[in-house]
Parts: sequence; C-alpha cells; structure tokens
Amino acid sequence: MISAQYPEVLATLLLFAGLWLISPLLSWKSVPVRLVIVGLFVVLNGRYLWWRLTDTLIPFSSITPEAVWTWVFMVFEILSTLVLTWHFFILIKPSDRGPQADAAEATLRGRDTVPGVDILIPTYDEPEEILHRTILAARDVDYPDFEVHVLDDGHRDWLRRLCETLSVSYVVRADRKGYKGGNLNHAIGRTRRPLICVVDADFALAPNFLWRTVGLLDDPKIGIVQTPQVFINPDAIQYNLFGEKAWPEAQCMFTDVMQASRDSWDNAFCYGTGFVIKRECVEKMGGIPESTVAEDLHTTYVLLSRGYRTRFLNEPLSFGLATQEIGAFVRQRTRWLIGSLQCLVVEGGVLRARHLSLLDRLFFLDPVVYHLGTFSKFFLLIAPALYWWFGISPLHSDLGHLLVVFAPRMLLSFYGFYWLSNRKTLPLVSEMDRVVGIFDLMGGILKFLAHPFKQVFTTTTKTLDLREDSVHWPLMRRHAGLIALTLGGFLHRCAVVGDGSLFMQPNIGVMLSLTVYVLWLLFLACLACVQRKVPGGMLNTVGATRRGSVRSTLRCLFKRAFQWT
Repeated sequence: MISAQYPEVLATLLLFAGLWLISPLLSWKSVPVRLVIVGLFVVLNGRYLWWRLTDTLIPFSSITPEAVWTWVFMVFEILSTLVLTWHFFILIKPSDRGPQADAAEATLRGRDTVPGVDILIPTYDEPEEILHRTILAARDVDYPDFEVHVLDDGHRDWLRRLCETLSVSYVVRADRKGYKGGNLNHAIGRTRRPLICVVDADFALAPNFLWRTVGLLDDPKIGIVQTPQVFINPDAIQYNLFGEKAWPEAQCMFTDVMQASRDSWDNAFCYGTGFVIKRECVEKMGGIPESTVAEDLHTTYVLLSRGYRTRFLNEPLSFGLATQEIGAFVRQRTRWLIGSLQCLVVEGGVLRARHLSLLDRLFFLDPVVYHLGTFSKFFLLIAPALYWWFGISPLHSDLGHLLVVFAPRMLLSFYGFYWLSNRKTLPLVSEMDRVVGIFDLMGGILKFLAHPFKQVFTTTTKTLDLREDSVHWPLMRRHAGLIALTLGGFLHRCAVVGDGSLFMQPNIGVMLSLTVYVLWLLFLACLACVQRKVPGGMLNTVGATRRGSVRSTLRCLFKRAFQWT
C-alpha cells in the first residue's frame, strides 16, 4: 500500500527539494560536488537494481511467456542502467584544454615557419548556398600555410566553376568507392602538407581554427585534435516541437560535455568534421578506414591501437547546420547506430584492435552498448500494449514501491544529467531522438545482424527551404499505430474484466503509470513528425539555445500539444 511507504516517499521529496534549492548556489564545474551527485546516484541505482532482481521478477524456473518477457526486459534494462551509471562516472571531471591551446598557439605564432595544412571538404549532393558558405569560410582562415580542397563525389560542373571563382582546389574521382572515407583517401593521396583538416560540407570554420588546434599536435602522442560540433540552427525535433529556445539540440550534450569528460580519460573520439590529423598517422594506419559507415569512430580505434590519442578542444571553432527535416534526421541516427555496431566487429575495431588497454576498450564499447540500449527503449514502448492485450507485465510490484524505489532513481537520473551537463540534457526531450526513430533504429540493428558490412553510406540531406508544413507519414503512422494498439488493449481489458475489478488487479498501478508515460512519449513523437516549414531556409533559421530550461521546455511542449503548426 502507498500509505505504508509514506515516510520514505516524504524523505525522497525532501531530498530532491533540497537538491533543487541548493543547486543554484553550487558550481556545476566543482569536482567534489559532481562526485557527491554521482555517488548519490550510484547508491539509488544499486538499490533499484537490487529491488528489481529480488522483488519484481518471476522465477526463471517457470518457463512461461510472462517469465521470459520479464527476464528479457530486465536484461536490457540492466544494460541501459550500466551505461547510465558509466556515463555518470565519466561526467565527474570534464577537461579544459583552453590554457594548453593558449600556450600552444603562442609557441606556434612565435615560429618562423608553421606546419602546412591541407583543408579537405568532402561533398556529395549539398546545395550551392551551403557549399559556398563552407568554402568561403575555409578559404578565409587566418593561417600562413594552407590550401583548401573541395572533394566532389557528385561530379557537378557548377561546383567546379564555384571552386575556380573562389580560387580553391577542385578534386573529383571516377567512382564513390568507400564513400566519405574513400573520398578523403583519394584526396590525401594527391596532397602533400603534413597536417590534414577535415570539415564537412555544411560546416564553416572560424578564422582562428588552425591557430587554436595545430599547436596541440606538437605532442607526439596526439594524432587528432577534435573540436565540438556547434549548430547554428535547431535540429528537426527541436524545430518541430517549438523547442529551439527551450532545450539544446540532440548532440549538444555529447559535443559540449561528454566529449570533454571522455577527454579527461584520454578517450575522446573523432566524429568526422572540425578536426586536424597528422598525415603520418593516416599513412601508418593505411588511410582513413573505409570498411564501416562510421569512418570517424573507426579512425579513432585504429589510431588508438597505434599509440596515438585524440585531444578534444572544447571551443566553438566550426559552425554547422543540423538537419531540420525529420526523415533525414532519423536516417542520420540510424547510420550512426549501424556504424557504431560495425566498429564492434570490424578488423581494427574495439574487440579486434591490438594494443588497447582494458580502460580503452571499455570507453570504446560505450557507443556500441549505448546503441544496443535501443532494445530497452523499444521494449518499454511496447510493454503497455503487451500487458493490456495479453496480461503479461515486464515487472511485478505495487505502486508504493514504484514511488519509493523507482521514482527517486528516475528523478535523480533526470536531475543529475540536467545539472552535470550544465542544463544541456532535459527530461522527456533528451531521449526523443531515440523515441521518434525507434522503429528505424530497431530495423538498423536487424540489418546489421543480417549483413554487418553490406550497409550503404547515406549522406544527411540538408534541405535549404521547406516551403510548406507537412506530415511525415512513414514515421508517424507507426507511432500512431502503437498508440492505437495500446489504447485498444486498455479498452479490451476493461471490456473483458467488465465487473470493475480491473483496478484491483496486481501491477495495475505500475502499468497505468507506465501506460500514461509511454503514451505521452508516443504523442510527442507524433508531433515531431509534423514537419514545420522553413520559409527562409536553414541558413536563416533562428539560432538554437545551448542551455535548456525545464520551465521553458514544459511551456513549449504544452504549446505544441495544442498547436499543430
């Protein structure tokens, strides 16, 4: 009964009220304070897992559909919980390489000569307006010795003419073998400078980009200097849910906080744009890897196995465009998932690479295990429908224990990430990219399992101008179908029971709470599939915030729930 749990519920509420009141007085960068938050989470997380394993499962000796379901659900929940705990530990101490970059830049500027840099811009099908911005910014970089090379995999005459007009090198090849990795390798073989800078076709370099990064490569152990992805516009979910001023885009937490925290452990990784790499490193690893659709992540593994580290400089030095078309957004995330899973089994990947320490392997298993957590999210979304139609529950408990054990753990995970990330991760919306793309992501996992290395590299479409509001029906109909299936199951169960005893059955409080939560997530996913027009084009979209607000987020979601366009 809930009444029996009242003292613990009250204590939990007081704990979180206290944390919320004192948090404005604390520095989010303070390592001791961050350590306390992490320690508190570990205690509550351990308590939760013990409760789940000892009080909520059907003994596996009973081989029934419900027993199998509860244990499968639990296995993937444990996997997600371990990843969450791991991320809390990583976030204890983000790095700050600013002072090192200052010293390295001063040393570099004091030299008579500086290392030359070839700036490579791989491109396939981007519009002229986007490429013009990127090429112009690269051409105007402030540095004594560099050359810009535009790598055209699309064989476009207008791009060749644009390169001639802007006085940059135009490089084209006969085929698209190896996709982006192959495009880079083709150009690397035709250039000569000791350093290589890679910038995606929709990213504009800051004028001081090379001064801030090149000097850090003086360290013989550093093979790559990576900078964060900073987007000048909101991503598709932000934009379609009216959240551009309420919460950060989906990658902000990773680029601004997680990468810096991994860097403290010498385990940041390259993510394909806004980085500088030593040519000698590329030569030692036999070129940029082409065997996966995540050539950036794969490059990091290969370099690490050869004794080189990736250094992360957490400064806004390149500015890109996040896709605002929801279909392209989901395809991009699916490609990342497949590429990360390929890096698990590919030669030179996390399992097969030589000379990696156990800690290195744990860090580089992180993206793989994170993407496998898609199973846990999928099972969560279908759990209410399975319960209402077939009577099988993923856990067995009463609402009182859910409030005492599960709620504190969930609240602290929400609050902890919100605070440790300096308000870059917010409840509900931070997982919406996974919820919106859940069916495509699950399909990506199945495709990988069936044919690990037969996946095709797809570029992320960056549509400049969406002139009309529209509905992305291929995405929406699956979420709407699951909503209908869940509600239909609830009505079916009410009709079957009939005598009003439904609300007296075991687990009913837990499943009603889970149903409301899942329906809300699916409803938001449907809203995110209503594509808003971008009348002025992506280059003229209002800028997105880099720090979120719970109040603004709730206000935007409420507004979006009652205003479709």
